This record gives sequence, structure tokens and C-alpha cells, in this order.
Amino acid sequence: MEKVTRRELLRLLGLGSAAAVVAACKPQVVIETVEKVVKETVVVEKEVEAQAVSYSGEMRVFVLPGAPVEPVNEFLSAALTARHPNVSVKFEYIVGDFFEQVYTRAAAGTLPDVVWNGDSLVMGLAQNGVTMDLLPWAEADPDVDLDDVFPAMLGLGYFQDKLHFLPSALDVVTMYYNKTLFEEAGAELPSDSWTWDDFITQAKKITALDEDGQGNPMYWAISNGTWSWWATVYPWVVGYGGSAVSEDGTKSTWSTPEALAGMKAYTELWTEHNIAQPVGLDVGGDSFTLGRSAVWTHIQGVRPYLKTAIEDKFDWDIQVLPKMVDGRHRTGMGTWGMSVNAESKMREAAYEFVKGLITPPIQKLLSQKELAVPLLRSVAEDPSWYEGLQPPPANFMAFVNGADDAVLPYRDYPVDCGGFYTGVVMQSYQAAVEAVLRDQQTVEQAFTDCDAAIQACLDQHLG
Repeated sequence: MEKVTRRELLRLLGLGSAAAVVAACKPQVVIETVEKVVKETVVVEKEVEAQAVSYSGEMRVFVLPGAPVEPVNEFLSAALTARHPNVSVKFEYIVGDFFEQVYTRAAAGTLPDVVWNGDSLVMGLAQNGVTMDLLPWAEADPDVDLDDVFPAMLGLGYFQDKLHFLPSALDVVTMYYNKTLFEEAGAELPSDSWTWDDFITQAKKITALDEDGQGNPMYWAISNGTWSWWATVYPWVVGYGGSAVSEDGTKSTWSTPEALAGMKAYTELWTEHNIAQPVGLDVGGDSFTLGRSAVWTHIQGVRPYLKTAIEDKFDWDIQVLPKMVDGRHRTGMGTWGMSVNAESKMREAAYEFVKGLITPPIQKLLSQKELAVPLLRSVAEDPSWYEGLQPPPANFMAFVNGADDAVLPYRDYPVDCGGFYTGVVMQSYQAAVEAVLRDQQTVEQAFTDCDAAIQACLDQHLG
């Protein structure tokens, strides 16, 4: 990542010495700036600070080392200390087992004020009282517009109607595709108007490129790298009109006709159309970067990895996922973000630090440094965010165009049943998908068993 000086950072953030006014519900520093133009090029600024108490003291941040998390947090730190020069920010790095460190420190009262978090971790930390509800703070903050955040991303931070983390980027699952392989097969390049039937038609040209004499493709249309991830599985349920649970949350519904239709369509990419890399097939590494599969479905955060791993081996780009039968580009998502320790003694400063993630200056800066795709609609829909970025990919807006069709994971399972990321729920739906892909059960059998396992847990713990 290109280095940014502190002076440049403050300019990019729109801060500098004339810092922005803090939220009305917090201690404030009011700044009046008078500008005079001298010889059309020189701007003289006069700053008048009202007497007010600002935040002061050391604020600690529990953060993952390295990119993209550490540099993003450096930007958040610079933004906070520019507004509140009496605050110092100390990073403490997460090494080893995340939950062990967090819960041990929380119990001892030594957990830092701000804590790195991920969408798969939000529920556990919230259930155990580790993280603070940010919703009342954000709703009262004139600097924050929650309605500007794509719902698919903001929704990942909610648990039981409380907002426990703020996301860092627009990380919806997108189609990365090998342009060279599509072209060599004489297949059309993916379009944003494609349905999954269109995809299958073109994909069969790729799997027919070079067979081993026994009908087994040497090139697959779809990598098996994310076959069991909820973000690539569950959208098929929703896209066919199904859901994971009944409206009242008491019944597991993976085996309703609608959900079964979605799971049948998904698994037939392997079992019927033979265009997806078989589960467990090892081709000596990641099949997409090796050029053995034409498509890999993942979030925008893998861009730096792909650029390094592929280099000039082939041309690649991105596209939204094809449309489901409901006419929408159904997809999932996953991202990291930041939370505030519920027991922090510096809650005001910690909130100010974390809220920076969803402010336009930070989101613009992160996009310019290729650390994120902006999760604010106002920023993402302005083409200036990707101007100057070097392809690949070239179709940057594909990262944005699938956001409104993204589906959230169901989060309100009983604690002891887990969810889409852990426990009985995850184990049951993943086992069902694998049983079908390995030709051990039919879709109906596998997902009836899935529902039975989840329902037993619901019956036991819903009381």
C-alpha cells in the first residue's frame, strides 16, 4: 500500500487544523475559520476555539496486525487525534486465539476500549456483553447517516435490534472471472443481464475445452473454494422464495418446496451440469489463481491477493452474480469492522474512533488506497471513488451493483443452536449440501435431515 504522510492524510480527510465539529451529544470544540484569498493562491486561516472540554487520555485499540486492518485503523486514529489532540491512541495486537484473548481480558477488566470484530463474531461478543450498542449514539450523531450505509453491510452489525459493530467495506460476494479462459473457450463474457441458465450455457463451453478422455473436465467453470459458505449457499434459498426459518422463528424451513428448489438448483451446478469443481478435488492449490477454474465467488477484499497471485498469467475481471428466478442478483456478504468495549471508560472517544468507518472522508480515502469498496451509497454511486485505480478489475461498479440484492444471514437462533457461522445450524446445512454433492443423499433427504437436526435444537432451547 502506498504510504500516506500525516499531512496528506489530514488533507484527504478534510481535517487539518480546522477540525470538524464533534457530535452534538458529545463534548464539543467549536471552530470558526475565516479565509482570505491573497494573490488568488494563498489562503490565510484564522481559528478561534471556544472554551470547551475535549476528550483526553490514552485510548486502547485491540486490532489485527497488517493490511487491511492496521492501515485502516491508522487512518481512524489520525482522524480522532486531529479532532481531539489530547487523546492518544495505542494499538494492542491480536495474536493467537481471538475469543480466548477477548473473553479473558474482558473478565479481568483489561480489554481495550475499541475491539476489532468480524461479521461471524458479532453475535458471540454481543451475547456475552462484550460490545456496546452503538445505535443510540449513531442515531443522535449529526455526522453519521445510517440510511446512507448499504443495508446489507450495516445489517451484519445488528444483533437483537442493537448495533454492535460498524463495518469497514462493501463486501458483497461478487463473481471474479478468468477472461482469458472464457475467450479461449469461445464463451461469452459474463454480463450483468445474465441469469444462471445463461451462465450454465456458457460454462459448459469451458468444461468442454479439454477433457481427460473420460469426460472429466480439465478446466472448471466454478471453483470449489466457497462451496459451503452461507454467503454462497443461502442466497439460493432466498432467490427461490424460501427462508431458513418460519416468520416467528420457531420452525426450521430448509426443506420447504421453495428452499428445496433453491438447493436443487445450487447443487445441480455439480451433480447435473458438471460445471463446478468437485468438492475435495485437489488441483495443487487454488484452482482460480492456477487458471483451472473460470470463476471464483468472493468479496472485494481478495483483490490484493489475486493481483499478486495471478500477476500476468491471465486477464481477469469481475461481474455481479447471475440473476435468480426472482429476477435479482442474489448474493451474500462478509466483512470486518470495529466495536466499542461495553465497559470502556472512554466510550465517547471510542465511539468517535469507530464511527469514522462510516463517514464519507474515510470511505473515500479507503477506496483510493484500495483498502475497501465504499459502503456509503453516496460515495459508492459517485464514479470518482474508483478514478485512478489501476485494473484489474476494470468493472469496479460490479462490487457495488449487487449490494441491494444481497441477503443477510438469519441471526436470531438460540445461543446453543449456533447460527450460519457456528454450531448445529452451520453443521447441519453444510452437511446437507455435502451429502448431495457427494451423491450420498437426494436434496429432499439431505435437507429434511437438516431441518430435523436444527428443529430438535430449536424445540429444546426456545422453551
